[in-house]
Order: sequence, then C-alpha cells, then structure tokens
Amino acid sequence: MTPLPASLHRVYSAYPPGFWVLWFGTILNRVGEFVVPLLGFYLMAQQGLPVAQVSVILAMLGAGRFLAEGFSGQLSDRRGPAFTMKLALGGGAIMLLALSTADGFPALVLGVLGFSLFSAMYKPASSAAVADLTSGAQRTQAYTLLYWAINVGASVAPVLGGWLAGRSYRLLFYLDAATMAAYALLIALFFPRRPRPTPAPGTRRRLLPRDRLLGFFCLATLLYSLTYQSYKVLALVFAQQGYAPVQYGQLLAVNGALVILLGLPVGGWISRRNHPRWQAAGAALLGLGFLGHAFATALWQHLLAVAVWSVGEIVAYSISKTVISELGRPGERGTYIGLVGSMSGLATLLAPLLGGLLLTRLGPQTMWLVIAGLAFAGAALYLWLESAVQERRAETAALEQAPLGG
Repeated sequence: MTPLPASLHRVYSAYPPGFWVLWFGTILNRVGEFVVPLLGFYLMAQQGLPVAQVSVILAMLGAGRFLAEGFSGQLSDRRGPAFTMKLALGGGAIMLLALSTADGFPALVLGVLGFSLFSAMYKPASSAAVADLTSGAQRTQAYTLLYWAINVGASVAPVLGGWLAGRSYRLLFYLDAATMAAYALLIALFFPRRPRPTPAPGTRRRLLPRDRLLGFFCLATLLYSLTYQSYKVLALVFAQQGYAPVQYGQLLAVNGALVILLGLPVGGWISRRNHPRWQAAGAALLGLGFLGHAFATALWQHLLAVAVWSVGEIVAYSISKTVISELGRPGERGTYIGLVGSMSGLATLLAPLLGGLLLTRLGPQTMWLVIAGLAFAGAALYLWLESAVQERRAETAALEQAPLGG
C-alpha cells in the first residue's frame, strides 16, 4: 500500500503549480463565501425589506453574472486570466465592503449588482486558466478537482456563516471580502505569467464569434441550466405542501453530500473516457431527477429525485468545462467559456421567474414536467452536436501543439 504522503505527492506533481494556486485559492474563497448564501436572510432580518424587494435584489446576482461572464471571457483573451481573476476578486472584495454599509432598496440593488458584475468575472477566467495549464484527460480531471473544491467550500460556508451571523451580519461582509482579497494576493504572488497566443495577422476579434456550433451549444447549455437552477423553486413547493424548513435543508444536504462523495471518483472515471456524450447523459439524468419531483408524494421520493439529478449534475460537470474550453482556438477560449457561462447566468435570472409563473398558473406537477422537458431537450441537442464537437476538439488539440503565435 502506498504511504499517504507519497500518494499526495504523486497527485500534487501530476499538475502544474499554477493549478494548485487556483485549487487552494478556491478552497479559501469558497469557505469564506458567507454573503451570497445568507443574503436573503440579511435583507429580510437586518434590513427589514419585503419579499418582493428581496426577490429583485437577489435577481441582480443572476443579471450581473449574465452580463459579466461574456465580458470576462473577452478580457481573459486580451489581458490574460490572471489579470481578470485579480480584477474580479479585488473588485468583488471592495464591493462587499461597500455593500456592508448600503442601506435602502436602491443602494442595495446597485450594491448587489456591482458585486455580481465583479465577482462573476472570476469563473470564465479561472476556467480559461485551467485550460491554459492542462491538456487532454488531465484537463478534465483538473476541472473535476476544482469542482470538488468548490463544493467542499460551499458546504462549509453556509454553516460557518450562519454561526457568524448570530454575532454580527457585518462580520460576514468583512470576512468574505478578506478571503477574496487573500485569493487575489495568492494569484499576484504565485500564479505563473504565461504569454498570450498572438492572433494571426488581419484577425479581428468579435464580441460574438460567428460560430453556429457555439450558438447551438449555448442554447443546449441554457436549456440544461434552466432545469438545474429550478432547484430553487423547490423551497416554494415545499412551503405549499407543508414541509418544514429543516426538511428542505435535508434535500440540499443530499445534493452537497453526493457531489463531495462522488465528484472525484465519477469525474476521474469520465476523464479517462473524455467523451462529450457524458454531457448529454448528465442532462438526461438531470431531467429524470426533476421529473421525479412531479410524481413525488413523500419526502423520501423527493430525496430520491434529488439524488438522481445530483448524479446528473456530477456527470455533466465532469466533462462540460473541458468541452467548452476546447470549442475555441487557444487565443479565443476565454471568449467561448465566457459566452457559454453567461447562459448559466441567464438561467440563474430566468429559472425562478419561469418556475414561479408555471407554479402559480399550472401547479407543481405541470411545472416539473415542463422543467424536466427542458433538460431532455438539452440532452437531445448535446447528442445532435456530438460529432461536430468531436471534430472541433480535434482541431483545437492540433492547434495546442503548435507554438504560441503559430
């Protein structure tokens, strides 16, 4: 049996040092992400705002992400992922400090929107950074390791944040800002400087690349994300059906536990196959899980449904970042990652609105049927694009072997 230190050293040496800067920084930042999970409680308990105004403020998180991710991708291609990540983390930290003193509905709307515009720039830049540092199956496994780190932090932050909120809500803003600033400092000190690919002479950068494959892939991602983000409507359904808040918490705990337990082994298994078909399989499992909510009449049935769509989330995520990073040329991958990511931001904004409309007009069962159908449509579209995606990934792999600027 291999001693644990030797095993850890083998894992560490399998990836470039720059990746571990991102991994440790992600753990630090996610463990300290106190404000977003508890923002609704803060707005209602501390600021005394009504539900309608709180909903508008929370929607700014999705609006900011939709606007920022496409811009972040472009900026990462021009100035590099490291510059963009430092801007996102540093700007986000400053906005959190400003938000801690914001008072009143207009100021809070602007503060949350400003925070989201900065902080959401981090995701495309970090994905582009991982793509720059890795290749092939290693790239898929690297994204899986980062995904695992995100979910470990996301599991700890709400618990720790809830304890801190009992002492001071303002402390949440200060500590969250401190972890973002510390991560930005880690990148400034230890992340490697890499030359950016030089565009071919006469090449013009476009805000929206003329690429039908990218357009269809964005549509598939929007369909998938609309289903995934609809988990937030579960709270409304549970309230209507008389479940207790602690039972809703149990549902979310199932999702977090499965991602932490299965994320690495499932991601490692998929990385060795490295095939885009797993993204379609993940979308289909996601739809099947949400379909289960339509027919669930007991808590254990809802828990089973969550388990199914959680596995779908793991399967899809295990390959999705790799595929997205390999749709565009090395000098354009930030733009591609940002545009696809903006679809998730749009879904974050639209899914609660769509779910609320369907719930009030048609009832929970029809709502879940429609939402599940969106995931199945996304799975079908991913399958239809499979051969084109494989051809594009082969072209990108060949370009990655060429010298920078070649």
